[in-house]
Amino acid sequence: MKLYLSSIGIPTPDDLSELLDKPLTEVTVAFIPNANDYYAERAWSVVTSQRVTPLEALGMKVTVVDLRNYHDGAVLEKTLQRYDLIWVTGGNTFLLREEMRKSGFEQVVKGLLNNGKVYGGNSAGALVAGESIGGINLESSDPPEYAEEVIEDGLGLVPYIVVPHVDNSEFSEVMKVVAQWPDRAKKLIELKDSQAVIFDGDKHRVVEATD
Repeated sequence: MKLYLSSIGIPTPDDLSELLDKPLTEVTVAFIPNANDYYAERAWSVVTSQRVTPLEALGMKVTVVDLRNYHDGAVLEKTLQRYDLIWVTGGNTFLLREEMRKSGFEQVVKGLLNNGKVYGGNSAGALVAGESIGGINLESSDPPEYAEEVIEDGLGLVPYIVVPHVDNSEFSEVMKVVAQWPDRAKKLIELKDSQAVIFDGDKHRVVEATD
């Protein structure tokens, strides 16, 4: 499996291009914005557009895939097969995780990655890729009540817990809570806002923006 997980956006575009094995100008992206479903419709559209823009600025061809439109994993899988990169943006982690279950995303994503698709995600999109999102519900910055069902299991795409924003004062307290949960020390990958972690098979490495 190949994954590119960050705190904010794509801090090292060249590394993502290498992972995808093609120039970013040739990359097609399924952009999943459902961590922001707590916004009203107009605000949701504005926020989604704002978060798509940096990917398009890198030359990628981006299509928004709203998980709320899917209730059958097979249909969603057929849609996602059209794209090189599945990018999951940040927002409320519990709301995102719930939509991943309702839509069937959690059932099909591993198969897609095993067949050559790349998963990318920032903030909440990075958190859900790991083993667990438990702990972030203990702080008010990521309210679990936004979701009808609170799911603390991650997707388990990687055998780690990816903790973004460790140097960001807005999120640092909640990430400390996540990191301090029992038996996690050996499983944590902590990311600054300028960093990403790249998984390629059984290897991973942390990269950082140079500017």
